[in-house]
Amino acid sequence: MKKLIIAASIVGVMFSCSQPVDYKAERDEVMKTHDLVMADHGIVVKNQMAIDSLLQNLGALKQRFPTLDIAHEKVLMEEKVARLKAAEELMNDWMHQFEPDIEQKSNEEAAAYFKAEKIKINRIDSLYKAEISASNSYLSAFRE
Repeated sequence: MKKLIIAASIVGVMFSCSQPVDYKAERDEVMKTHDLVMADHGIVVKNQMAIDSLLQNLGALKQRFPTLDIAHEKVLMEEKVARLKAAEELMNDWMHQFEPDIEQKSNEEAAAYFKAEKIKINRIDSLYKAEISASNSYLSAFRE
């Protein structure tokens, strides 16, 4: 019984001495991911433009690839562009809603806010990577 009480006391002391969460570390993680997403943003826009260019030149595409079902490819291209634009809009919305000013928040409130924002920006990062991969793969079929 004594061992159990001692063990419980040690665990209690360990938890009571734990450091408070530092909102700055959480904010820094959010900003690092934001910077990565912004680096990928150029690829998203570039791929949108490349697919849009293909859409605008379906006749020339048919000449290069005579067996291509242009009607089907047009639908695929429009879907790819829509998905890239949706990812871009999600990022734009996140940036407009992101509030780095924490003057009115306690350290704990600010840390909780940045943790929630980290989850959001990580989801956007994953979406960007998926859409970039899918659009790169699609565009590779039309490269010579």
